[in-house]
Amino acid sequence: MNLFQTPPQTIAHVQQAIKARELSCRELLERCFQNIEAKEPVLHAWAYLDREAAFQQADNLDQELQQGRWRGPLHGIPVGIKDIIDVKGMPTRGGLETRGKTPASQDATIVENLRLEGAIFPGKTETTQLACFDPPPTLNPWNQEHTPGGSSSGSAAAVAAGMCLAAVGTQTGGSIIRPASFCGVAGLKPTFGMVDRRGLILLSQHLDHIGPLAQTVTDLVIILDGMTDQATYLPLLIEPVTDAPRIGWLTDFFESKADASMQQALKAVRTKLETAGAPIRDCPLPTEFESILDYHLNLMQYEMVQNLGEDYDQNREFYGPAISQVLDAGREVSQERFEACLDYQNLISQVTRRCFARAEILISPATLGPAPDLTTTGNPSMNAPWSMTGFPTISIPVAVTETGLPLAIQITGHPDKFDDLLLAAQWCEDVLRPGYLEQIS
Repeated sequence: MNLFQTPPQTIAHVQQAIKARELSCRELLERCFQNIEAKEPVLHAWAYLDREAAFQQADNLDQELQQGRWRGPLHGIPVGIKDIIDVKGMPTRGGLETRGKTPASQDATIVENLRLEGAIFPGKTETTQLACFDPPPTLNPWNQEHTPGGSSSGSAAAVAAGMCLAAVGTQTGGSIIRPASFCGVAGLKPTFGMVDRRGLILLSQHLDHIGPLAQTVTDLVIILDGMTDQATYLPLLIEPVTDAPRIGWLTDFFESKADASMQQALKAVRTKLETAGAPIRDCPLPTEFESILDYHLNLMQYEMVQNLGEDYDQNREFYGPAISQVLDAGREVSQERFEACLDYQNLISQVTRRCFARAEILISPATLGPAPDLTTTGNPSMNAPWSMTGFPTISIPVAVTETGLPLAIQITGHPDKFDDLLLAAQWCEDVLRPGYLEQIS
């Protein structure tokens, strides 16, 4: 059963109707809850729902509009929050039944910021256990025999199914980009440190990122603007982006690992981008890149033990096999190896900057291929390198396989030139999005 919403509602479109009072916040929320009521029994995208509080938010925001106050493009927009991030009055369970018995007493910083911008929170979206690798209860909206990915499983599925217009996810390895890709929506892992993490169940101090999932690049930017106290990026995308970016195409480490369907999609993507005017050249990665997955894994294992080890020891019987394996392995990572991982992280972040000498963005597959079955959340090896370097990355859907599952590319930018990434991603989406549902047959 395909429960992906076509055509999807976008924030960029809906917010104009709300501002003009052609659509009320309550009416928009009702549409989302209609999708929740129809699809949630199948998809299991939500860990917690609070219909009463959400509609109270909507009514208050409608009243503000009647009084002439419009908070901005997030005014009245329903946004799902991954259940490892605190929302005041809602439990934070993190996919673990021993947690979340007491509702959060305050919002996480990003929730506080989104609330001030007028976002509405229907509830908390499902996550794999403590954002690790054990399969979640959530199913893929495109085909319920396949994983939605992890660990931002519910966030990706809820957006794809039209249960909310955007959602917040987190990424330590590939937990924003991979589920966004498997569920056919857009995802953004910001530059490391761009988004405040107060109110997050922390896994890894040196790897954890918070970022949005939405239908389009513009919607991602609207949500990111609302999450942060930094510069507003939306004005960059007000006018159509006409200048084609210089593209570095990543082959050896990335494209060579892709399956046949992804290889076919990448070939079609490259042709489309070149035909539209983008100069593309193959971009070799530094030799140090060959070790990135091992260093990333050890760094994650070590820091997860520091952050979760005490609770794991006390509640071991409630932890799934995959997260248990990570934590057990983390106890074997020495202090010396941990320090070597940090040294490597600094080195690889510096040397990989060389890839941008002749390119504004780097393009690679977002996943090895389409969503696998429900025994796994998928392989994060395409995404973990950008969590390790901290470079910002955006994924956009580009094709659907002959079996009816979406495929995506990830577009990576220079960590000090975030504006360039946003403009380039918008240009790529404009070129690739039309007709992507029929691209591979």
